[in-house]
Amino acid sequence: MKNGPVAIIGAGPYGLSLAAHLKGLNIEHRIFGRPMQFWSQIAQAGEERYLKSFCFGTNLSSPNPGFSFADYNGPRGLETFEPCSMANFADYGICFQQNNVPWVEPVNAAQVRRVNYGFAVTLANGEQFVASRVVVATGLSCFANVPSSLASFPCCRVTHTANIRTFNTYAGRRVAVIGAGQSALEAAALLYEASAQPELLVREDRILWQTQVALERNLWRRLRSPISGLGTGPKGWALTHFPGAMHRFPEEFRTRFVKSHLPAEGAWWLRERFESRVPVHYNANVVEARETNGDITLHVRDSKSGDLRLLEVDHVIAGSGYDISVDRLCFLDPALRAEFRRIERSPRLNANFESSVPGLYFMGSSSAMSFGPLFRFVIGADYTARRVSSHLASRARSVV
Repeated sequence: MKNGPVAIIGAGPYGLSLAAHLKGLNIEHRIFGRPMQFWSQIAQAGEERYLKSFCFGTNLSSPNPGFSFADYNGPRGLETFEPCSMANFADYGICFQQNNVPWVEPVNAAQVRRVNYGFAVTLANGEQFVASRVVVATGLSCFANVPSSLASFPCCRVTHTANIRTFNTYAGRRVAVIGAGQSALEAAALLYEASAQPELLVREDRILWQTQVALERNLWRRLRSPISGLGTGPKGWALTHFPGAMHRFPEEFRTRFVKSHLPAEGAWWLRERFESRVPVHYNANVVEARETNGDITLHVRDSKSGDLRLLEVDHVIAGSGYDISVDRLCFLDPALRAEFRRIERSPRLNANFESSVPGLYFMGSSSAMSFGPLFRFVIGADYTARRVSSHLASRARSVV
C-alpha cells in the first residue's frame, strides 16, 4: 500500500483527538469537517441545554497537558462537575481545535471508495486524492432515527431533536414529543419555555430520573457507588478504567450489554423544568400518522389497555435516539459498504478499531457494538485516539 496520508472524516471530539495524537507522532494526515458542528448546532437551537455527563468525563484528548474540559472551565469560573452547558462544551471543542488541530479542513467528504493502493477520497469541493487509510469519526450526525410511522413526513413537520434549529419557531404550536430519554425530556421543557404547547409520548409506564450526586461522600458510599465518567456505580467505574476490556467479551453478551446499559432517563437538574409543565401520555405507541387538514393526526395505542386515541398536533419532534448503521454513511461507496462484516448494523472492529476492510477504521458510536457503551460518549475518545494513533504509527514504521 502506498504511503499516502491518513484521512480522518469528522471533526468532532473523536476526530480532533485522533488528529492531535497523530500530529504528536508525526503521522501524515488530513482531517475533514466543520469542527464541533453537531454540538454547536444543538447548543444554538436554544439556551439552557446541558450535558448529562460529568465535566471530567467529557474531555477531548491531546498528547499535551492542559486541554481537559475542566482546564478550560476552571479559569473562566465555569462549572467543573455538573451541569455543563452544551454551548460551553462546543466552545471548549473549538478552543481545543484552534490550539491542537488548526489544520482542520472545513469541507465534508462526498465519497470514499476502495482502490488497489488505498482509498480514493472525493471531497464536497470536488478535490480528489488517495489516502492510505481512512478513519470514520462522524459521530452521531448521520444516525438520527425517526420512528417508521413518521418517516414519510418532511422535516418541516417531523424533526429529530438533533436537527432542531431553534425552539422559538414552535411558539404557540401544538407539538408532540416522542421519547423518554434526556433529549426528548429536554426538548419538551425547552418547547414549554419557548411558549409552545408540548405533549410527551412515552412507551414506558414511567419516566426515570437521575439523582444528584454529592461530591462529598463517606467512604462506604464511595466504595459502593464510585463516581466515574459514566456516572456512578461499579459497572461504570469498570468500563471507564478498563476501556478495552469489553472487546474481549463474547459478542452476544457484549451486544446485549450495550443495548441495556444506561437506560433512557432524565438528568436531575431538568426535572423541575419538566414536571407539572408538560403533559405526559404513558404506554403510548404511535402506530400511524396522517396529515389531516394541515394537522398531523397521530394514532396512539395504549400498550396496556389496547385503546386507540387520536392526537392532533402541528408538529412532531422525535427524541427517539440514533440508529447506528453503516448503511447510513452515504459517503462510503455502496460496494465498500457491502464488504463490511457487521455486528447487527454496526461494523465489526478488531482491537485496533479497524474494520474487516483493511485500512478502514471507525471511532465513536460506530464502535460501541465492538467495544461497549463507553464509546457512545465523549469519554471514549482518549482511549480510541491513543489506540488508533499508536496502531497507525506502527503501520507507518513497517512501510518505511
